[in-house]
Amino acid sequence: MAISTITLASISGGLLHSNDDVDETSDSVDSGAGTLWAIEVDNTGNAAVTFVKLYNNGAPTVGTTAPDFIFAVPASVSRAIIFPQGFAYSTALSIAAVTAAGTAGTTGPTSLVTARVVYS
Repeated sequence: MAISTITLASISGGLLHSNDDVDETSDSVDSGAGTLWAIEVDNTGNAAVTFVKLYNNGAPTVGTTAPDFIFAVPASVSRAIIFPQGFAYSTALSIAAVTAAGTAGTTGPTSLVTARVVYS
């Protein structure tokens, strides 16, 4: 699994978080308050829909903690979700990916899911 953070010049203080193995275990994107600008999810390796969960929480329990956002990414596609006005989060930003919709889903995708998150 590779996770990296890159500084973006086009957004003041902007960072690009890239994770090539988003799964049922939550991963930290940002450990403090900030603004979410965009997320791109690559689900091309999976033959089933993947549900990406974003949390305004530094250590959510996947399957118990209610996500702030859940995005359904169809099988075999890549999707970008843009927040033109930004979405402010007050605590931290975490991400997970599962195969069932809703808060209770806890089973990870069968193949790798890559997420790129733009935040500041």
